[in-house]
Amino acid sequence: MLSKNIVKSSSLVMFILSPTAFVFAQDESPTIKVKVQEEQEKTGQPTIPVERKKATPKTETTVKGDELQIRSGAGGVNVFKAIELTPSVNVQTDDAYGLGGGSIRIRGFDYTQIGLTIDDMPLNDSGNYALYPHEYADVENLESITVERGAVSKKSPFYVEVGGAIRIRTKPPKNRFSIELFPRYGTHNFQKYFGRIDTGIIGNTGVKAFLSYSRTSADKWKGPGKFPEYRDHFTAGISWSYNRLFAEVYFDSNAQLNYFYRGLSYAQALDLDTYKKFDYNQDLIPKAPANVNVNYYKFYKNPYLNRQLRANIEFYITDSIKFTFKPYFWKGRGNGTSATVSSNKIFYRESNNYTDRPGFIADLSFNLPYNSNINLGYWYERANLRQWQPSFSVTVNNDGTYNLSFGGYNYIQKTITTTNSIYLFSETKNLMDRFDLNLGFRYTNLKRDYTSYSIPKGVTIPYYPEDDVYDDPKLVKDNNLSYEKTYRKLLPNFGIGFKVLDGVYGYFAYARNFRVPQNSAAGFTFSLPKNVTAQYIADQLKPEEADSFDLGIRYDKGNFYIAPSVYYVNYKNRLVRVADPTDPSLTYLRNVGKVEAKGFELEIGAVPIKAMSVYASFSYNTAKFKEDYINDGKNNIYIKDKEIPDTPKYMFKVGA
Repeated sequence: MLSKNIVKSSSLVMFILSPTAFVFAQDESPTIKVKVQEEQEKTGQPTIPVERKKATPKTETTVKGDELQIRSGAGGVNVFKAIELTPSVNVQTDDAYGLGGGSIRIRGFDYTQIGLTIDDMPLNDSGNYALYPHEYADVENLESITVERGAVSKKSPFYVEVGGAIRIRTKPPKNRFSIELFPRYGTHNFQKYFGRIDTGIIGNTGVKAFLSYSRTSADKWKGPGKFPEYRDHFTAGISWSYNRLFAEVYFDSNAQLNYFYRGLSYAQALDLDTYKKFDYNQDLIPKAPANVNVNYYKFYKNPYLNRQLRANIEFYITDSIKFTFKPYFWKGRGNGTSATVSSNKIFYRESNNYTDRPGFIADLSFNLPYNSNINLGYWYERANLRQWQPSFSVTVNNDGTYNLSFGGYNYIQKTITTTNSIYLFSETKNLMDRFDLNLGFRYTNLKRDYTSYSIPKGVTIPYYPEDDVYDDPKLVKDNNLSYEKTYRKLLPNFGIGFKVLDGVYGYFAYARNFRVPQNSAAGFTFSLPKNVTAQYIADQLKPEEADSFDLGIRYDKGNFYIAPSVYYVNYKNRLVRVADPTDPSLTYLRNVGKVEAKGFELEIGAVPIKAMSVYASFSYNTAKFKEDYINDGKNNIYIKDKEIPDTPKYMFKVGA
C-alpha cells in the first residue's frame, strides 16, 4: 500500500453531537442449538471497560463491545483511537476524528514494527509494513480489539511484530433478527451514516448473516478539500454451524478519497500562532510562479480501494482433535499524488500501489489431559506488490484549469514476498489449581523477490492508467537495483501464571519477536554508487530482533480491577536509513545497533456506581539508543542514550 505521509499535529478539541441509535429486534428467540459467539452472557459481575484477564500469563489489554465505539470517538472508523487509552500506547492522528489514519507507538516501537490482524488475517503493508487504521473496518462492526505488549503469541501470522501486536475481531452475525441505524454529526461538516441488518438464525439451517454499509465525509479542519471527500465502507458476514463443523466468512470493502494536509517545517512548527492554518492553496492561479501553483490542493490527494475476504472453518475430527483452516485474500488499489517543481515547471506524480495478497493458516489442535492443548500450525502467504510512479507536466490554463502531459515513469517496481511459517504452541490451564503455562515456537522462512524495471535509452512506453505497464515488453529488469533475499528465523515464547489468592494473579512472560527489512521501495532502489548493488546491500541486512520480558500482577475483585506490570526489551539490529559515506546524497537501510526499552505500566478499571464505569492507565517508558552515532549525510549525529522519538516518558489517561 501507499507510503502515506502523516502530518503530526495536535488534535483539535471538537464538540461532537452524540450519535443516536435506532435498533429494531425480533422478539422471538431461536430454539435451534448453534455455536453461540455473542458475548452477552450475564456473569453477575459489574461491567468494567476492559476484559478481565483472569488466566492470561502475558501483558495484554482487550477492549470490547460498546466501549470500542465510545473510545473511537465520533468518527467510528479508526481502530487506533479505540485503543489509545491503553498503557504505553501513543496515538497521533491528522484530525480529531481519526478519518485519515494516523500513527501509533507501543513502548517506543512505531507502527511499522507492530503486527496487526483482523480475524487472524495480517494487515500490515507487505512492503513497508505501514498500517492504515481508517480503512479496515467500521468500529460498530467490531467485537473486540486486543493489544499485546511485549510477548506475542507464536500462532500469530507476522514477520513485523518486533514491538507487539494488535488483534481485531469482527462482531459475528447475531442469533436474532435486528436492524441498527447510527447517524453521527459533528464540527467541520462531519457526517457518518451507518446501518446494519442481521438475519438472525434462518429457519433450521443454522445459518445467520449480516450486511452493513456506512458513508462518511468531513471538511479538513484547515485548508481546502475534504477529509475524506467520501468513505464508503461495506461489510458482510455469514456463519454456519452444523454438528462438528463451523464456518464463518467476512468481506470488507473500503473506498475512500482524502486530500492531504500540508506539513510544516521545523521553523513553522515553532510558530503555530502564525502557521496553525497553513495548508495547500485553494486556487490554481494562471500566470502565477510555478512555486505557487505547485501547492494547489488538488495535486495532493489519496484515493484508495481496499478489499478483504477472510474465512474461518473449524472441524472437529474427534472430540479432542480440531482442524482449523483460515484462508484470506486482500486486494488493494490506489495511489497518492503530489507535485514538484523543476526548471520552473510543475510536474504532477501518481505514486501507484497495487496489492494482491492471498494466504491461509492451517491449525491442528489436540486437547490433552490436565486442561492442556497443543497447536501445530502452518501459515502461507504470497504478496504481490506493484509500485510505479508516472510523471506529468502541468500546463495551467487562463481559466484556472490545467492539462496534464505524460512525461514518463520515475520508477516501476514489483515485490513478491512469499512466507512459509510453522508453529508449535502448547498451553496448560489451572495446573494444580494454581498454574497456567504456555510455550511456543515459530519458524519463519520468508523470501523476498524485489524487481526494479528500467526503460532502455531511446525507448518510450505509453501511459497505462492501471498496472498494465508490467506487461509492456519494452520493460527491462535493472539487475543493479533488484535483489532476492531469504530470511529464516526461529522465535520462542514462554509464559507462566500463578494464582496467588482468589482474585490475585501473577505472571511472567518472555518472547523473541522480529521484523524483516522493508522492501525499500522508497529508499536505496532509486540510485546507488556504481560499485554497489541492491543485492549487496540486502545481503548485509539482518532482521530486527527484540527479546521482551514482562512481569505483572492482576487484582480483580467485583467492581475493581488493577493490573500493574514492568517490562524490559533488548532490541538489536535496528534498521535506519543512513547516508553513504562516499556520497552523502544517497541513503539506504543499515543495521546500526541496539535499543534498550524498559518501563512500568498500570491499568485500572472500576465501577464506582451502577451506571458508571471508569478506566485509567499510567505508563513510564524509556527507550534509548545504545550505539554511538549515525550519519545524516552531512554530520555524525551522536545518539547514544538519546530517547526514541514519539515515546513520552510519562503518560496518564482516563476515560469514563
